[in-house]
Amino acid sequence: MKVGDILTLLAAYQQDSDGRIHLIPSENSLSLAAHTPYLTDALYRYSFTPENGTNWSWPGTDEFSEIERHVKLRLGELYGARLVDTRPISGINCMTVVMAALAQHSRTVFSIGVADGGHALTRVIGTSLGLDVRPLPYDRERFTIDVSELARTVRGVERPVLYLDQFMCLFPHDLRAIRAAVGPDVVIHYDGSHVMGLIAGGQFQDPLSEGADSLAGSTHKSFPGPHKAVILSNDETLFGSYEAMSNVFVSHRHTADTVALAIATEELHEHGTEYAAATVANARLLGAELADRGLNVSAAALGYTRSHQLWLDPGPRLSAERASRALFEAGVVVNAVEIPYLPSVMGLRIGVQEVTRNGMTGEQMPLLAELIASVLTGTGTSVRRSALLDQLRAAIEPRTAERRTAAAALLGAARRADLAQPSGKGGPSHA
Repeated sequence: MKVGDILTLLAAYQQDSDGRIHLIPSENSLSLAAHTPYLTDALYRYSFTPENGTNWSWPGTDEFSEIERHVKLRLGELYGARLVDTRPISGINCMTVVMAALAQHSRTVFSIGVADGGHALTRVIGTSLGLDVRPLPYDRERFTIDVSELARTVRGVERPVLYLDQFMCLFPHDLRAIRAAVGPDVVIHYDGSHVMGLIAGGQFQDPLSEGADSLAGSTHKSFPGPHKAVILSNDETLFGSYEAMSNVFVSHRHTADTVALAIATEELHEHGTEYAAATVANARLLGAELADRGLNVSAAALGYTRSHQLWLDPGPRLSAERASRALFEAGVVVNAVEIPYLPSVMGLRIGVQEVTRNGMTGEQMPLLAELIASVLTGTGTSVRRSALLDQLRAAIEPRTAERRTAAAALLGAARRADLAQPSGKGGPSHA
């Protein structure tokens, strides 16, 4: 496969992706401004930010250092944190950093069980670092920690740590009650990967003010930024251990990602409150609309969700995998994953954060529900589904057109540059 072949495949994917509605809860889209760092030298330059002055081992990056200092300040303002680490390069890398630091503090970590929506790798990573990772008691009626059982669960454990992580999350935790149950000395770490954008916008909850000692998470889910992660705290001793482990598990800042994060953070400062509120409102409305069309949406008695996620049981007509494929063929992209408490285990996970950021409002949620229901129930015609998809695409057109145009222009330029290479040569021309 030659360079031109690779670019052709990439262009085909981009064209197909532009025609779809993306509803995977762990994805979001960057603004055109936040895309820009990836077209500059920031993409392939190292940056090691010193406390003061210039790092003469890696000179010429003072601008990047200034941006990193600024984004830490602005992230701290969003989350109520004095101490911010922007080095982690992904959610799992961040989890590894945090777990390694917590392993210096305790031998026992309590986390949310996989059956209750916890991340499967929490136990894997913790165990590999020598930790005894145990499940937290969970209230499956309220979709949250069972506080009434919590004190008994941690009693007698020397220096226990609570690691609140959720791959699947619909509702906030009662952090004040959790803190009261375990006392002031137990470390509570809140992994907010899925809800970082909602927290920043004043929705879902405010972990650091409600009882958590530290907050961390990825920045590309409800937080509409690059594939990266951050750690925040107001506890200097605990944060120092996180920084020490960042030095071990992260070689450098991944400069373009840091710049993109700075841009996305400024955008959240400007529009985050409106965006987060609209995301939660759209998710709850979509849940109700899907239920009205006869679909089995989890947590109906609680209003379906307080986050960007919905959980849907597509059965008995379709398995989760077949349902996901049918929706994909109709232009809608969702997750087929294990869903807590479903009889069939597998279900559909739906997120509205990306379409909300790109312009969908409550007016489009009935249309989106109709499209999804028509596929899953076998009602409606392909013509009607196509018309619904066109209406939904039109709602996000104004905010996605510039990115699509820029992507097309860049792909076109790259393909022209490849065609201009000397015959048989894969490298740049030296003419």
